Amino acid sequence: MKIEEFKDITIAYMRNIGEYGKQNEKLMEDFKEFLRKNKLFTEETTILGIALDNPAFTPTNRLRYDVGLIIDKKSEINLATRKIDDGKYAIFEVSHTKQDVLQFWKNIQNLTADLSVDDKRPIFERYVYNKVSNHLCEFCIPIL
Repeated sequence: MKIEEFKDITIAYMRNIGEYGKQNEKLMEDFKEFLRKNKLFTEETTILGIALDNPAFTPTNRLRYDVGLIIDKKSEINLATRKIDDGKYAIFEVSHTKQDVLQFWKNIQNLTADLSVDDKRPIFERYVYNKVSNHLCEFCIPIL
C-alpha cells in the first residue's frame, strides 16, 4: 500500500444505473471500445471505475457506476465530464483476476483497519495501461 494525493483530476465518463456486476463489466468493455474507436486507448491511458453508491443503503435499481478516462482540461471528448474528489488516497495493487478482486473486497475492513477512511468519498478502481498489461489493477481508498 502507498499513499497518493489526488488534485484537479477530471474524467470523461459513461455511467450505468442498476445492479452492480455484469452490467458494470459490459460498461467497461463498451467504454474501452469507445476509446479504441476514438484512438484514445494508448500507453498514457488511465481508466477509473467508480461505484458511487453503497448497495447496503441504495436500492439496486438506483446504484450508479461510472467508468471514466482521466483527461486534461483541454481534451475534447464527446462524453460527460466530472471532477474526482481531491484528497489523499491509500492505493492497493491487486492482481486483476475476478478471484483476487473479490478477495480484496472481502478483506477491505482488515486492509484498512489502521487507516482513517473517508466514507464521504467513493472508493475507485484505477486501471493504468502498463499495470493492466501486467494483469494488475489498483484500488484507491479515500483517507482523511
